[in-house]
Amino acid sequence: MHRVSYWKTTALALAGAASTLSVLVWLNRATGHRGLLAVGALLLVLPLIGFVLIAAGGLVCLWRDARETSGKPDTFAPPAPTIGLLSRVGLRLLLGPALRPGDVVRVRSRDEIEATLDASGALDGLPFMAEMAEYCGRIFRVHRRVDKINDMRNKTGLRRMHDSVTLTGVRCSGFHHDGCQAECQILWKDSWLARLSGPQAAAPNREVEIQSGPPVGDRESGEHDRTYVCQMTDLWEASRPMSSFDLRQDLRPLLWGNVGIRGYLIAILTRIFNKVQSLRGGAGYPFMSEVTAGGGTSADNADLKARETVVIRSKSEIAQTLIRGRNKGLWFDRDMVRFCGRSAVVRKRVDRIIHEATRKMVVMKTPCVMLEDVVATGEFLRLCPQHEYIFWREIWLKRPGEDSPDMAVSDF
Repeated sequence: MHRVSYWKTTALALAGAASTLSVLVWLNRATGHRGLLAVGALLLVLPLIGFVLIAAGGLVCLWRDARETSGKPDTFAPPAPTIGLLSRVGLRLLLGPALRPGDVVRVRSRDEIEATLDASGALDGLPFMAEMAEYCGRIFRVHRRVDKINDMRNKTGLRRMHDSVTLTGVRCSGFHHDGCQAECQILWKDSWLARLSGPQAAAPNREVEIQSGPPVGDRESGEHDRTYVCQMTDLWEASRPMSSFDLRQDLRPLLWGNVGIRGYLIAILTRIFNKVQSLRGGAGYPFMSEVTAGGGTSADNADLKARETVVIRSKSEIAQTLIRGRNKGLWFDRDMVRFCGRSAVVRKRVDRIIHEATRKMVVMKTPCVMLEDVVATGEFLRLCPQHEYIFWREIWLKRPGEDSPDMAVSDF
């Protein structure tokens, strides 16, 4: 029935566009007064553009939904670093000298970086962590320009970041944070990096090997009472408030090259359509059915191992394991729907991460699984560039060839 909802809104938008265009044509023929025609055109052109965008968004969502139904990969995915729109047309100078996706950089020496830090070991509120020292002097490619972050500590939404980028394949090992396993992307201030050109600019796109944390026996016995400081815990201090009506945040990802033109249009048209659907009470994209019966999932442990190949279950199977979108407290986000039905390789099991709000180590009662190359896209967060690994419950995964049994549910 969600497709019926998509078609209804699309048809209404097309009818609105046709009616508005008809009125414009009638005004052109019926009046010889240029001033009246200009006023009429001015009043009707914005509704016409709005109807066209809504209809285009509806057609895009219908197309994406059809691809999902047929088992084809989603058309929007975390893109590789690309050349920004202004750079493509020779206007990069308008964006200033700041680093852009695809630039090759050398991480400055530790002494150079420490000269930029305040007494707390941070620059503009962003800490330079001990895990970052091993990358000093090495060459990498800029992955994304970070213009905003999602506030996970105070749940206030998106906040503005300045002068920051991520580097391809560079993530936090958690080695100096008692083996935190989140593998968050490390943020780098522009002043911590030096852009390279010519023969030096030869850094490939590569995944950097992540060191494992210290053995369990080497961790502090009082870690449950210990508080930690890392970039994720201090993103609030490193960012600034940003109005949701600030439309510049929607343009930066395209202009800078965080996302290509095709992916940008798909994301923006989908967001416009979803907003209209929300206002009129229609189904949004991607559609996830609500299961009202049940009360949780079984605690069966599939004991998945690193490098093991798995298949992500269908969204209808996963829906049966959720209560208000969660499974034992873990949120199944709509950004995860695009991966349903896809094969992936287990990266590792995750049972301990630092909580952004409490700054304490959280040991999970039910471990999660991290999958290789399965990261958040930021599409539904206004193209937020934080592409972190997604955590999966084992009940959401199956081994290849495994039957899909009834997803029995039980209380938490």
